[in-house]
Amino acid sequence: MTDRNVLVIGASGDVGQGIARVALRDGWGVVAAARTMDRLAARLAEPRPGLAFCTGDLSTQEGAAALWEAAEAVAGSIDAVVVSVNAPVRTAPLGQWSAEDIAALVAANVLTHFVAAQVMLPRLPASGLFIGIGGGTADFLLPGMAPLSVVQAGLRMLYRGAAREMAGPAQVRELIINSMVNGPVKRSVARPEWLTDDDVGAHVCAILADPSAFPGPILQLRSRDQVGKPQYTAVKG
Repeated sequence: MTDRNVLVIGASGDVGQGIARVALRDGWGVVAAARTMDRLAARLAEPRPGLAFCTGDLSTQEGAAALWEAAEAVAGSIDAVVVSVNAPVRTAPLGQWSAEDIAALVAANVLTHFVAAQVMLPRLPASGLFIGIGGGTADFLLPGMAPLSVVQAGLRMLYRGAAREMAGPAQVRELIINSMVNGPVKRSVARPEWLTDDDVGAHVCAILADPSAFPGPILQLRSRDQVGKPQYTAVKG
């Protein structure tokens, strides 16, 4: 598609579609991926040069490999992967969750990232970059959403481990969004201080453009003042 192509997985979500849109604006070829074409078409309906679509899922290694191959087929090559897959969480006190419910939540929100990294990191070029998108509840609890904090804390440790033990020549980052996001679903109720979907997209593109300025492996984005700036975004440890 272009000289540099990024596969955005979860591009039908509020954050993912913002990343895809801004990457296109910044000159990337974008393969927008989701589980179904309906939501992709609804979110990124306008035809644009450099934009392609594919569908697939990350529940198995076979599914992730098929998704990679579909992306390569339409793009020619993939230089970076962004995984913005975060399944919704119901609100209920921790004691009302079953073990099966939490296992399903971990499978949807953590194992998907693991499978993508395991399958796609070795296929990226030496200059490649793999970015996962996580949430700020890794560090705090919201009423009735303790399982979400468990998942996000686990995802952060997954990316630390991937950067140390799985990356190879390509690089790994996790970007933790420490803000509500003003995207299509929440546009009508968004507050002025929230990050927008385009803010997140712009910050991801800044990381893609110069990974050495964002050494990570764990990065945080808290406010609009930080968008595109490496200062104070890295998480120690």
